Amino acid sequence: MPKRGKKVKEFEDYQLYNTRMSKRNKMCKDDQQPMLSNFSDDILRHILSFVDTKFAVQTCVLSKRFKNLWKTLSHLTFDNMNFSNRMNIGGGYYFRKFVLHVLSHRDQSINIDTFSPAYNYSRKDESFMNEVTNYLVLYNIEELIFQGHWVDFCLPVELIIKCPSIKSLEMNGFGSEMLPGGFCFFMGLKKLHLSGGLFPYISQNHFDPFSSCPNLKSLYLGKCFLGGSSEFSVFRISGPQLVDLGIFNLYLVGHCRIEVCTPMLTSFTLMHSLPLSFTLVDLPALRNANVQFSSPPSLYHSNKIRKAAAYDLTNMFRILCHAQTLTLSYYTIEILSNAPNKVKHKPSPFTELKKLKVKVQHGENSTKIPAYVLKYLLSASAYGASLEVEQRNTEEMDF
Repeated sequence: MPKRGKKVKEFEDYQLYNTRMSKRNKMCKDDQQPMLSNFSDDILRHILSFVDTKFAVQTCVLSKRFKNLWKTLSHLTFDNMNFSNRMNIGGGYYFRKFVLHVLSHRDQSINIDTFSPAYNYSRKDESFMNEVTNYLVLYNIEELIFQGHWVDFCLPVELIIKCPSIKSLEMNGFGSEMLPGGFCFFMGLKKLHLSGGLFPYISQNHFDPFSSCPNLKSLYLGKCFLGGSSEFSVFRISGPQLVDLGIFNLYLVGHCRIEVCTPMLTSFTLMHSLPLSFTLVDLPALRNANVQFSSPPSLYHSNKIRKAAAYDLTNMFRILCHAQTLTLSYYTIEILSNAPNKVKHKPSPFTELKKLKVKVQHGENSTKIPAYVLKYLLSASAYGASLEVEQRNTEEMDF
């Protein structure tokens, strides 16, 4: 009997391989189908809450069961970029149309937990946002997140006054008219995140924009500019229940001091190019302090500026004296190193310190920390504070 050719053998092996792979794929599909169908609606809604609402609506084509699932979502996220082509034509129109379509067709018995539009607002969108506002007022919105460009947007008074349910507010890229009357109506607000914007102040010696938020627990100020026609002497951050405060590149006009009146504060973060001037206020509940400056002292113009920076820094450390964990950037250490007379003869303020963390980046040598700086930071600790050196990641370096 003649031997089969090599090509015939290869062809038969190929057919056998295809047959096995087809059976395997069919088995995988059969295994996956029951798993998806066994998920409860609550789990599916939880999964869909992490994606843009446009994609959540598109899941209706996957199964008859999913047809109306998106109508019961309480977390609504809309990104204008998902409606724009490469030429950015018609994105705004289809974005607005889709948002109103979702709001008008969703299950009216379900409140909205989160509403997050990523959009470049302009004056022509005022009627659109009025429709959105009227809807949010009716369905007890809890969290508002404004991403994009909202410089011309004025948060409707109706939303502020008639929505005591708002507990979290995040505004990125906002203008001076964003909040009519300030924050005085946000009685239930617990979390406030402001970044990349401008808000003015009333001409007075003390500017205290958050005093009317008695329930505020978390406050973040990032790359914000406080502008106005005249200067004020003190920028006050007050909050009887505030526990978490983060300040990232806050730009103040004139020679302004910062006063933190937050007796319940446990966590304080300051990331800035240069030290800021703080007014001495006791923070008895403070446990974690993170102070990282980004500009090397070698760039300071004069010895006078270096001394002033060290003075502001040591003065701020007196406010943070109850910290148990202190995190500093290497540039922060250098500020102290470049003004030895401001450090050598001062007692350490950190009597409760347990751990000192120094964040270094590539090229920085932690062994160069002078002994008098370490003594200033660690000597007063009743717990024998330890020193820990960590590599600073990219996100921390880019503030």
